[in-house]
Amino acid sequence: MVGNNILGRIKSVLDDLPNSERKIGEYILTYPEETIKMTTSQLGIAAESNSTAVIRLCNRIGVNGFTKLKVNLSAEIVSVDESGYAEIEAEETIGTIKNKLLTNAFKSMEETISLMNEFDIERVIELIESASMVYVYGVGNSRIIAENMVQKWSRVGKIVICPTDNHQLVSMLGAAPKNALFFGISNSGETREIIELIKLAKKCSLKTVGLTQFGQNSLTNKADYTIQTVKTIESDSQFISSSLHAQLIAIDVLFYSFLSKNYVAGTERIKQSREEMNQYKKR
Repeated sequence: MVGNNILGRIKSVLDDLPNSERKIGEYILTYPEETIKMTTSQLGIAAESNSTAVIRLCNRIGVNGFTKLKVNLSAEIVSVDESGYAEIEAEETIGTIKNKLLTNAFKSMEETISLMNEFDIERVIELIESASMVYVYGVGNSRIIAENMVQKWSRVGKIVICPTDNHQLVSMLGAAPKNALFFGISNSGETREIIELIKLAKKCSLKTVGLTQFGQNSLTNKADYTIQTVKTIESDSQFISSSLHAQLIAIDVLFYSFLSKNYVAGTERIKQSREEMNQYKKR
């Protein structure tokens, strides 16, 4: 079941919407309480758009009809945080900075959890389970997430490889074993290297998974399955903290769901891995 977070979904895709749908989205974001009392026709008129755009927006954010959107929205607006993400400003106290960072981290993770599609999570877990080898790749900040995946799944016995450069990975994909999996990570969903690697992986008969922000982008369109995170709006002062937190919680959900499904074997391998590491440190 897809999470609710109607307002977060609309915010994530708003800049990419056609004008008619954008007007609907902006109206819902500005007047959520009024929206839940309206019909599609009433909303179309109020937003200076049309009822068809209402239905199209529902489909675009993965909600099955306007009635479902209103039900989810009514449950959500009770706890709407109007402040959004808190920016770091000049001459702030350390205490204020700590509180803002904690708030932003929690918000990005909470919204990502609500966006994650459980059907896709289950399918991705099945792909990882059956994969003979998992190739994972990310560029820039996304590489941190790729290396986090290697660290996690390697400890439960999966062969997960994160090459140091894409040229090396190209050679690996060309000689990949049967049932191998490629996992591409790009917050924007438009990183050229990741898109080209997804294309190559599919050409080499690998199943493909993408981790990217919510909405339509090249990675979402090309990967067999996508795990989507909240689309954070970060200024220069925020750098990339919120998007990293969103990606990390998404990987944690994947990993611990995988571990729960393979609990006995997985925890035993983690125990063995820890013991081997302790023995190694004593040498």
